[in-house]
Formats: sequence, C-alpha cells, structure tokens
Amino acid sequence: MIDLHAHLLPGLDDGARSWEEAVEMAQTAVESGIEAVAATCHANLPGRDSSELVRVYRRQLEQFRELLTKERIPLQLIEGMEIMDGPELVRKLKRGELLTINRTRYVLAEVRLDAPAWQIYRMLIYLLDAGYIPILAHPERYRCVQQIPGHVKEWAAMGAVLQLDKGSIFGRFGEGAADAAAYMLDRQLASLAATDAHRADVRTPSLAPLRDLLARRYGSACPELLLRENPKRILEGNDVIRFR
Repeated sequence: MIDLHAHLLPGLDDGARSWEEAVEMAQTAVESGIEAVAATCHANLPGRDSSELVRVYRRQLEQFRELLTKERIPLQLIEGMEIMDGPELVRKLKRGELLTINRTRYVLAEVRLDAPAWQIYRMLIYLLDAGYIPILAHPERYRCVQQIPGHVKEWAAMGAVLQLDKGSIFGRFGEGAADAAAYMLDRQLASLAATDAHRADVRTPSLAPLRDLLARRYGSACPELLLRENPKRILEGNDVIRFR
C-alpha cells in the first residue's frame, strides 16, 4: 500500500516529535503493509517562510532516508507537502517554494476546517487553471461539507482528487466527519485514502485496519483502488481512476 498523507518529519509541524518517534512511525507503517509514504509536512502557514521551509524539509527528508537505511526499515519516502490555501499559492508552487507530491502536478491542498465552501471552489479553480491537479485533503472534515455534502460531487466533477482520512472513516473526528466520509464512499466519490498520521500512539501510520474495514464494507476492489492503485498513479503523474 501507499500512504500519500503523513506527518513523519520531526520539528516541522505537529507531527512526529523526535527522530525516535519518526522511526517508530516508519516501522509501524511497514508492519501494516505500507511500502511508500509521502512525508507531507504542513506548509504555507501564516508567518512561515516557504522557501526556507523547502530547504529544511529536503535536508530532513534525506536525513530520514539515511536513518531508515541504517535501521533497515524498507520504507520509501516520497517528497511532498500539505499546503494550506493562501495568498500567491500558485506563484509559490511555480517558484518551487511549495512542493507537489513526488514533483508531479498533484498538490495536496487543504483549507481551515471552518472555511466557507466558496474558498474551496476558488482554490480548486486556481490550481486547475494553473495546470495542477488538487488533492483535496480530508474534505469530510470541513464543516461546509458536513452541512452540504453535495459540494464534494461538484469538486470531483471539476477534477479534484478527494482524499479521505483514516480517522474520519473510523469515527475519530466525530459523527459529522464519519457521515460525510460514508457519503463519499457510498457514492464512490473518494479517489484516495490516507492515514494523515501525526504520532506513534494516536493517529498512527497504520493502513491495515482501514484496508480491512473498506474491504468488508465495500468489497476488496475499494481498498485496492484507494490505497494502492490510485496512489501509485499519482506518484507516476498519471490520471487517477474515477468511478462514473
């Protein structure tokens, strides 16, 4: 399996708190059947120098790769960031001050959980018009979606890739997020699922429980598509498979 949304690098955001925890998270990922993971730190937050973050991020990513080799943990680390909507988003992407997933056209993008729906429409339009393919991080957690789930149909039709969080499907972000995730899964609107891992003990980088749950509820083709085939296509820069 491939996890395209996880906060593994220590000291860059609210993810892993130390290199020891990062290694533990990597080991957990491998034991759950994950072969590759995108180390997507939060980016483009207010008061943060994007260009400096890229330099620090790439230095730590290489350091983590060396550490995993030393510890003999067979996990492939993928470059990428979880990018918050904000001023000059597209310009910063084009200048390399924000990073896409594996240097493809795919951008893992988010907004604040209480953002109005019009902000998400605007962000998706800007990214699509600039030639990027937005992966909308955890839309089921946005309040506007919980209030009007039909928004996600329009975002998918626009060309956005909708990424569900493991914790939402298991009900760990509340009933609203769980219901919105079920709405998307029942209607085959989600193209991707990920751990959105932050810690070794909670919000962990383990996909096996999600794979098993999705297989029980929706059949084995569902986790194969959301956890393996579409993530692979994204890493290769190819179109994802969408249900019609």
